[in-house]
Amino acid sequence: MALELSKKVPDETLRDYHQLKMENKFDFQFIGIKEQKNMETVLAEPTTANLSSRERWEKMRKLLREDEAVYVIIPIEYELQTGGKRSKLLFISWVPKNCPKKDKMLSAACRSNLRKKLEGVDEHPIHATDVSQLDYDEILADVSKGQALME
Repeated sequence: MALELSKKVPDETLRDYHQLKMENKFDFQFIGIKEQKNMETVLAEPTTANLSSRERWEKMRKLLREDEAVYVIIPIEYELQTGGKRSKLLFISWVPKNCPKKDKMLSAACRSNLRKKLEGVDEHPIHATDVSQLDYDEILADVSKGQALME
């Protein structure tokens, strides 16, 4: 079942991703595996005007559940210390320690194919099992290779 699921990304999920990426329609997107038989967008948070990347990040962190594995797609924008701006779409694999073992295995089986289908996500995915691993400043420093101007 996991092999079959790992090959199919629903059109609706890809549509939501495209709207996040190209139209800035959402602040972020949560993609989950529901009932061990289909992958779907479980939350596409509508865009909130004038949120900084840090505020968007904190909003996303508050919505993560300790008993549910999801993938998160979230844009991050930052200024470089040398001037100029950059933006990236981050792919986060959220697999908390308290989620069922079966969900952990399904998440691992589907992750690679999902990333391939989401053209434009950063090539360095983030894997987190605890919210403390999603510290904005640490992630920003890593994503920007230390070149971001810290807020």
